[in-house]
Amino acid sequence: MAHQVESEIDAIEYAFDRGWSDGLPVVPPVRDRIDRMLDAHGIEPDREIGTVPERNRSISAELVAANAVMAGCTDSLFPVVLATVEAILDPAFNIVGPSASTGGAAPLAIVHGPVVESLRFNPETAVLGAGNRSNLTLGRALNLVIRNGVGSVPGDLDRATIAHAGRIAYCLPEARCAGWPTQGEELGVSPDKNAVTVLAAEAPHSVADHVNDQPDGLIDSFARVARTTNYAGAAIVFIICPEHRSVFSRAGWTREMIREALFERTAATGREIQATGRHDDLGPEEPVTLTPDRDGIWIMFAGGSAGGHSAIIPPWLGSGRGVGSRPVTRWISTCTTRQ
Repeated sequence: MAHQVESEIDAIEYAFDRGWSDGLPVVPPVRDRIDRMLDAHGIEPDREIGTVPERNRSISAELVAANAVMAGCTDSLFPVVLATVEAILDPAFNIVGPSASTGGAAPLAIVHGPVVESLRFNPETAVLGAGNRSNLTLGRALNLVIRNGVGSVPGDLDRATIAHAGRIAYCLPEARCAGWPTQGEELGVSPDKNAVTVLAAEAPHSVADHVNDQPDGLIDSFARVARTTNYAGAAIVFIICPEHRSVFSRAGWTREMIREALFERTAATGREIQATGRHDDLGPEEPVTLTPDRDGIWIMFAGGSAGGHSAIIPPWLGSGRGVGSRPVTRWISTCTTRQ
């Protein structure tokens, strides 16, 4: 359906008026921009990327391209956008749950592989902040698809009480770190492959520790913050900054040792969890671990080299105990011929 306006500025205002925008100006999704993005990767506009059965919606490649254009994505970023959309439309992710919940979770797009470098994602200073086009436009495109394709619009089908800025853009590129396996590798993504994992997540919780120069002290700092977050989610992300990573490295700690220590020191009882206002269906002495098993402790190395500032990104749980959304990984296709 064509929409006629007098100028680019009018088109931006038109997008605001139609409710297509996330509150920021969008790049007008004119026909030639959409076609160029699809043609760059040989993708037919009517190719179905996924469905939202609860809302009787089908998400086409053309719709994804239109939202990627509005977000400001480059044509080369489009395969990554497609993979993230495929991931959130997997039934295991349960896109309607976190995007409509009063909890206000956002889809965190974790990018793995050589594409992090080739498309100039930023996994270092201000990794979750402003300043990098690939990080921000990938996250923004995904949220615009949720708005304009899935139909989760604030005040309508999106009932978030407060929400957080990840609902504009939430992207965590994963860089390789000498001597340490990546989280992508632990999820089955070999170092030479490209993939994206999407997790329904809360805002990051800061772990600022400028004092401890031994692993045990740092683990206690991480555990103290983690114990205030959601329990029994499918996965929780621990982002370890370079300064903190060096503490573990000097002491000879492996990734598995960090994971084991975090899993053990974040275990709690029902009474402790209830005292934070979460979960009213636990017995007072019922033991609860942060994730159902140790593999749910995700350890990622990212951030700038200055400052002892790490972070924890808790998952969205939905209502009550149990997993309301599971993280989903999808390969990033490098399709160059029409399908």
